[in-house]
Amino acid sequence: MLWVWLRLTSVIDNQRLAAAQSSPEGRVPLPFNEAVVCGLLAQAQEQGRCLTASDLCRQTRILKSQMNAILRSLERKGTLSRRRSDEDRRQIELRLLPEGMARYQEGHRRIRTLASRLISEMGEEKIRTLLPLLRQAADSFDAMQQEVT
Repeated sequence: MLWVWLRLTSVIDNQRLAAAQSSPEGRVPLPFNEAVVCGLLAQAQEQGRCLTASDLCRQTRILKSQMNAILRSLERKGTLSRRRSDEDRRQIELRLLPEGMARYQEGHRRIRTLASRLISEMGEEKIRTLLPLLRQAADSFDAMQQEVT
């Protein structure tokens, strides 16, 4: 099981695979953690909400120091902005800028393309069997993580 797990995670996080799906504009895909953060920010914005760095740390379980580095990197790339909350001036709200939303959408398209290829190669029936098992594994790992923290 561990061998399959390591192999699967290394294949999924393979930068060459992601680069093969690069955008027509030639944008380099975002690193994994930056893409996750952009995805959460995009989802919140689509729902009319703003997130803070603390919200992102809670949802991703990324350490605050690592999250700050991710946010600084995204800010330097012109993908997100920070502004003080009107409701609570102590809070800094994070929002994706148009460039950030475009990069997120490109990454989302790449993932959908890869997922479609996987479904066509494995078949829909196997995928329907696999998904509940993967959800159960994720839930089990989540429970283990809760025990540690």
